[in-house]
Amino acid sequence: MSLPIIRVHFLNESRAFRVLWLLDQLKIDYEIIPYKRNDEFRAPEDLKKIHPLGRSPLLEVEDRQTGKKKILAESGYIFQYVLQHFDKSGSLNNQDPDKAEEIQYYLHYVEGSLQPPLMIEFVLSMVKKAPIPFPFSYFAGKVSDKISEKYSKGEVKNQFDFIEGEISKNEGYLVGGQLSAADILMTFPLDIAFTRKFADPKKYPSIQKWLTTMKALDSYASSKKKAEAVGAKF
Repeated sequence: MSLPIIRVHFLNESRAFRVLWLLDQLKIDYEIIPYKRNDEFRAPEDLKKIHPLGRSPLLEVEDRQTGKKKILAESGYIFQYVLQHFDKSGSLNNQDPDKAEEIQYYLHYVEGSLQPPLMIEFVLSMVKKAPIPFPFSYFAGKVSDKISEKYSKGEVKNQFDFIEGEISKNEGYLVGGQLSAADILMTFPLDIAFTRKFADPKKYPSIQKWLTTMKALDSYASSKKKAEAVGAKF
């Protein structure tokens, strides 16, 4: 039985790259439908024609026989769907039921617990860079620093301490000492946090080494090349 036609609605500078990576790791053919952010760093209105929220990634799955289409949103759910329907060999899952549950946990954890404080840190950093006239810029910076100090900065540390511990006790991966879908999904927020200096790589050697391992995968290189071909930057 042939696989359906798969299309990734891909927004530049978004979390959609991980879906390409997942599909490449599973050696699944797909098409990329590219979109570019506008001057306000927002997704274009065209994405709302695909899904009412107009966000990316979106995975379009079309049955080759009937032409029936499904539009899947939310990164964690997309990963869960792909694992269930297309990873029949379980190459990115785990044969141990308890380990398989851990992988499912991480598919929800990434967006539910890890991403929110990182997003707050990102928004606060944008406030500091905003073209606000003095003295309002001074007060905006002070308020941003206070919010970061009281909540998001400490929560980022809490999350990174947790992940560092998990990787260090699982032989360099998140679950069971082997590559899983959870590792691919987790890479974006951790990598971007180091890049934006929301966390210090020197304090998290296990995460830093894990990121190096992940980026050495052939599937990372191939999906990165495809993403760059439609305007993504790394």
